[in-house]
Amino acid sequence: MPTAAAPIISSVQKLVLYETRARYFLVGSNNAETKYRVLKIDRTEPKDLVIIDDRHVYTQQEVRELLGRLDLGNRTKMGQKGSSGLFRAVSAFGVVGFVRFLEGYYIVLITKRRKMADIGGHAIYKVEDTNMIYIPNDSVRVTHPDEARYLRIFQNVDLSSNFYFSYDLSHSLQYNLTVLRMPLEMLKSEMTQNRQESFDIFEDEGLITQGGSG
Repeated sequence: MPTAAAPIISSVQKLVLYETRARYFLVGSNNAETKYRVLKIDRTEPKDLVIIDDRHVYTQQEVRELLGRLDLGNRTKMGQKGSSGLFRAVSAFGVVGFVRFLEGYYIVLITKRRKMADIGGHAIYKVEDTNMIYIPNDSVRVTHPDEARYLRIFQNVDLSSNFYFSYDLSHSLQYNLTVLRMPLEMLKSEMTQNRQESFDIFEDEGLITQGGSG
């Protein structure tokens, strides 16, 4: 009988949003915090949403090194040797989505959850609390007098009341169960075929990258 594969990194369970003046870095991990993915969100665009997924699976050590280099690079650029150039903004369990009204985009994160049930090995969570964060930094923000009114209307929707989330609902339950039963060799083959070349996440952060100089 084929051995079931271990949970894959696509099941991101924990998120941490890190902030620099020019970027947000959304770092997601599996529950064991052994595998990580990183989304890079541009904060220099006043109205457009620019997100880069390098599609690389990081180890815990690689993520620590990445964050350390980002911190050092941003402190060096700002000339602030004694302070942090990379800030931990918020911890979360999921992304509700991105929304824009009359100014720039916001990211809406699930910051508190409660487990309600299990279906086919997948936990069903109820959203308990969320955090809405404005993406563009102050230097590029284009203000609109009606922005606050639209924001209040949106925030009147109580996301902590009867909103739930679980596994990737873009696939059927049958597909998700099939992945859980997939032999390890087949899963490795599929992940290898889908893997793309890693995007250099430091390319516009003014950092020295491995094998070259910025």
